[in-house]
Amino acid sequence: MAQASDFRPPLWLRSGMVQTVLASSKRRQARFSAFEAAGQRVELNAGPGRRSTAYLNLHRDQRGLVVLLHGWLGGPGSGYVLSTAQSLHEAGLSVARVTLPDQGEAALLTREVIDLTRHDVLRTALLDLLGQLEDQPVGLMGFSLGGNFAFRLARDHAQHPIPNLRHVIGASAVIEPEDTCTQIDAIGLFRRYFLKKFLRLSQEKQAVFPDLPGVSDLLGQRTIRAVTEISVRHYTRFPSLDAYFEGYRIGRCDLAGAAVPVTLLTALDDPIVRPQYAQGLTDGPGFERIFTRHGGHNGFYTRFPAQVFSDHLAVDRFTRDLR
Repeated sequence: MAQASDFRPPLWLRSGMVQTVLASSKRRQARFSAFEAAGQRVELNAGPGRRSTAYLNLHRDQRGLVVLLHGWLGGPGSGYVLSTAQSLHEAGLSVARVTLPDQGEAALLTREVIDLTRHDVLRTALLDLLGQLEDQPVGLMGFSLGGNFAFRLARDHAQHPIPNLRHVIGASAVIEPEDTCTQIDAIGLFRRYFLKKFLRLSQEKQAVFPDLPGVSDLLGQRTIRAVTEISVRHYTRFPSLDAYFEGYRIGRCDLAGAAVPVTLLTALDDPIVRPQYAQGLTDGPGFERIFTRHGGHNGFYTRFPAQVFSDHLAVDRFTRDLR
């Protein structure tokens, strides 16, 4: 069974910053162009007036389906998502790469601005997706913000079940959103990267929905905290930024008693999601925590660009549990 001790990257890949930057490299993404092109696009009903999308690579054996969730301002075509998707498909599993609410093209299909606390919207989209497919065992894996969404769905699974869900994995999952926001703002490279993507998506959404308020207030802001605070004021009912962050943080005991097995994978050198919050979560019989010394944020390269420990872990856990 795949464990942290299996992950031994070469010396040049032992920097968390290097691993993080390479996680989104175009060279990585280019390796999966044929697999990505083979994906079948489907639109999903995510609730009244809300739409999302998924890209399906169905395996002929239909042994099981793994749903993959990208990170903040990423998408189904993000390199780390495609890498895991292809690895799982080669292992005999079907894969669905789902767009998070109000991210990527889903933001352009729905006028409403859906804030990051709304994992119920994602659950509705997933139920629509599963209703369109053959009944089979299901796995769920998210990266970064997608891992945060996956963990909230796992936490609520007993009260709001996802049919046939057998295992949930979060890689580099956001546990404490306010601290992650602070970490992004503290590193100029990441702050500029995410700010550019956030403002571009906001402008694209306004181009589709010209009466959307608040976008002009976002322009010219220089931190993720500032654009988040403006977004909370314009598009949510939360009384403060602190209350908003609290709305999607993972609580200390949230995963200890989850009604589905949960695996957390976090690198101790992650520059965006500091590991102490994952380390502070309460243990539970079905809650597995894996901490690697190296790996950065969504990196986990054993060899660049072809060998990735998080892919190996996903194949190991899902082929075991999706039977």
